[in-house]
Amino acid sequence: MTSDEEAAGRGRGRGRRGRGSRLRVPRLMDPYSMRLPPATIDPSPVDSTLLWGHGQHRIDSVWTNEAGDRSFHVRGTTILVPYRELYRPYLEAAGLLSVVPLVPMNPDASLITALVERWRPETSTFHLPCGEVTITLEDVVTLSGLAIDGDAVVVDIPDEEWSAICLRLLGRVPYDLVGGVAVVRITWLRVEFSHLPDDASQEVIEQFARAYALSLIEGVLFPDRSGSTVHLQYLLLIEDWERAGGFAWGAAVLSYLYREMGRSTLHISHTGTSLAGDLGGWVALLQFWVWERFPHLAPRDSETRAPATEDAHPRGLRWLSASSRQYGDQLFQYKLWFDAMDTVVWQPYRERALHLRGSVIQSDTFRAVVPLICFSSVMWHHPDRVLRQFGMRQHEPHQPHPEAEVRFLFRQATRGPSRGQQLVHASRESLDFWNRRHEFVATSSYTDDELVYHSEHMEWYRDVTRRSGTRRGAVAEALVSYLICLLNLLLTV
Repeated sequence: MTSDEEAAGRGRGRGRRGRGSRLRVPRLMDPYSMRLPPATIDPSPVDSTLLWGHGQHRIDSVWTNEAGDRSFHVRGTTILVPYRELYRPYLEAAGLLSVVPLVPMNPDASLITALVERWRPETSTFHLPCGEVTITLEDVVTLSGLAIDGDAVVVDIPDEEWSAICLRLLGRVPYDLVGGVAVVRITWLRVEFSHLPDDASQEVIEQFARAYALSLIEGVLFPDRSGSTVHLQYLLLIEDWERAGGFAWGAAVLSYLYREMGRSTLHISHTGTSLAGDLGGWVALLQFWVWERFPHLAPRDSETRAPATEDAHPRGLRWLSASSRQYGDQLFQYKLWFDAMDTVVWQPYRERALHLRGSVIQSDTFRAVVPLICFSSVMWHHPDRVLRQFGMRQHEPHQPHPEAEVRFLFRQATRGPSRGQQLVHASRESLDFWNRRHEFVATSSYTDDELVYHSEHMEWYRDVTRRSGTRRGAVAEALVSYLICLLNLLLTV
């Protein structure tokens, strides 16, 4: 037995599954000889059963310098079709009005890149030193005001030419829309719907309102990586304004964002091409989330943001005019921050009563372990892994969905929709899960206690996660672990 193994074995108890306590001296230095071993520091999971994407993840490529050290190209929130007050009743009926004041917003690409590198599609969570955290349905409804209860965002595609659908709902047909093509150019929307006639009839006003809503959906809720076109599947969502108001828009936004982060981190693409350079989805919403959860990364000047109010306006408004703090090498500095992140504001909205169009949102909805659906994008929501965000005691969560299932969901989502292609819908099983979401609510006992470094959960977590994203962070983590283990040895002498 080596001196490392002897040191790790001293005073060690047995875990509940017959294993050791997982308290081990890292391979940084022999605690008795004080000599550095020849082995390099490796932050990889000790137990790889959870993170099956290890070795294929962007963070692994960056570690070996294969992907380079560049930030994602991220899209800001923009709506190219101008807003008119005449559109207000339609947008309000559709449940989209709360999003209108949340633009424009240009995210900090360095901050977002450093954070998304810690995203694990296997668990739908960010893996940080303090544990797993994630953006949940609670965050979406609080920051955006979008509904998180309601029908899944998916519609049947009628047996009708897209040109006929455009003529019926928009009053005109795009010049390059022919046959089975199901996308329109954003520039066409801007040119055709920027100037509402003064004598416009109610029908024309409604058509212009639809064009604005379509631009909002593409530019804010579900922005793709190009920003040049929008799929007409979204136009079908706003054919009937009242029906649109029954959609769980917030759940769809989260599904789309999860998908985009997964595609950018695991490099999953049905074409085999790299997706690591761009990031779609409502990235500005993710930045609001970062500033709420990690205030030391938020803008320093308190005057740049509005106070958190108790009214029905989305909380994201308080960050709209704010900008990120400036560092020398921003991307690397943010990576170091996340490598050392040992604190998080678990419940930033704790004192705020949440309202959505007059109805109090029940916390059970926030904790539903269900698939989130946006047409073919079906991503799992795992609040059971972040119960501390709901003031509950965190236990070792169940094993998430197997690799084959997750990869299938990504392939289905990335395969379409594209030009001339039949839309792929969510499976009946996923829709059934969503419709029964109140039956799948994660729960635990409420507590204000913090999880200490050597708590059972954190010992388990450090074994199954990748502990650092940078070499400097890995050295610091190993030093801290070594000193804690050495102190433990001294206390047991």
